[in-house]
Amino acid sequence: MDDAHSDGCDVVRPVIIDSPKRQLLLIPSAPDSEDCWTLPTVPMRPGETIRRAATRHLRRDAHLPALRIPPLIGRLSRRDAPQGIQYVVVVRPAAESWSPSVRFALAPEAQWWTTAELRSARVLVEPAELLDFMDGYWDGWLPDGEISLE
Repeated sequence: MDDAHSDGCDVVRPVIIDSPKRQLLLIPSAPDSEDCWTLPTVPMRPGETIRRAATRHLRRDAHLPALRIPPLIGRLSRRDAPQGIQYVVVVRPAAESWSPSVRFALAPEAQWWTTAELRSARVLVEPAELLDFMDGYWDGWLPDGEISLE
């Protein structure tokens, strides 16, 4: 599948995961706020693929070690840019696990969560579809390829 979709309004939302613990790394949606948790938003450059945009941001800008992006891509409209699309991709470490510093590399206030913790605490998550997407990933019922989350 060709994942080149960039038109200048599209973004990638990488979900950094710890598979053995079934956790995802989220950041507060606004500085000094813990009311809503979200994913990084990475603008795609013209002609750039979804995976390349995520890798560029995480390796070069956040200085994460080698990573793997499975072939599952979630797609939904951007609420802040009606012409744009946001693509959600899962990101795993190339090694067995992330170093403890990965949390701080993403953002000093980043926090590991399970979907169950987020649901039981009724924590707001953006995009709202993220929890179902991750449960589908963990439980293996989402097919590889690009799927609509709307």
